[in-house]
Amino acid sequence: MTKNEQRLQIVTQTIRQDSVNFSVNYKVQTTWGFQEALTFVLEGFGPTLFFLSFLVGHIGGMFVGVLALGASGFLLLMHLGNPKNMVYVLANIRHSWMSRGAALIPVFIGLGFIVVAAKWMFGVSPEGVWKTFLIILFLLLMIFILLKSGLVMTTFPAIAFWNGSLLPMVFALSSLTSGIAVFAVFDQEIIADFFWLQPALLAFLLLAVAIYLVTMKEVGRTAKVSVTLIRERHFASFYGGGVAIGIVLPLALGIYIALVPSAASLGLWSFIAITRVAGDIIIRDTILKVGVFDKVL
Repeated sequence: MTKNEQRLQIVTQTIRQDSVNFSVNYKVQTTWGFQEALTFVLEGFGPTLFFLSFLVGHIGGMFVGVLALGASGFLLLMHLGNPKNMVYVLANIRHSWMSRGAALIPVFIGLGFIVVAAKWMFGVSPEGVWKTFLIILFLLLMIFILLKSGLVMTTFPAIAFWNGSLLPMVFALSSLTSGIAVFAVFDQEIIADFFWLQPALLAFLLLAVAIYLVTMKEVGRTAKVSVTLIRERHFASFYGGGVAIGIVLPLALGIYIALVPSAASLGLWSFIAITRVAGDIIIRDTILKVGVFDKVL
């Protein structure tokens, strides 16, 4: 075994967060995992789907969008263990991104359900100044929610891999592209006028993920361990499922549809949506799983 191989083996030695080990080593966090990744994905594509559907008056997309956002709130309550713990989450709204999200996401959900119910039950839709006001309000809330999950993770200084300033942008782009992909399933006619939007955003997402991984390797030894763990333990899921199937494949299909609009179909858009959302979940899940604390005694 060469010195480089020996060094790599030492770097990738980790222990679980909840395990008992008195050696000096890196500790992998286990508090956040698949459930939290799914929560982030739902609260990402949900507002995007709702907002785009609200712009064109598609009640089905609005309903699914606000339902997805509501499901993310339910998963958050499951994560907290006891609904009463939400009081403690909201108590730090001045300093915590998680508290701000817990306060503003219900506003989006409440307003969203009111708009959907008014249109579904009474056939009433906001018009004129009221619609303009709601568009601006939903847009601002959507932008905040898209950035929120990444901003929450950057507030964990003990996990260097999550502290990159580009992480909120990576998560926001991932949410935006997932939301657009799902919206295309509901309204192919509208999305047909913006064929290049999705491929362009996916290209930016692919570039952002690559830059994030490269730059985080240079941040410090702990962040480098996380990048190494992706390559050594999660290569197939992250690069195969998350990047290749979840980003590159939808990107290639999006370019194909942009060049050959007649090829667009409900089946193809559905396939793109499934691969994009699945890739979104895998990428976030992996980033959570490779979060490691620095060596402890």
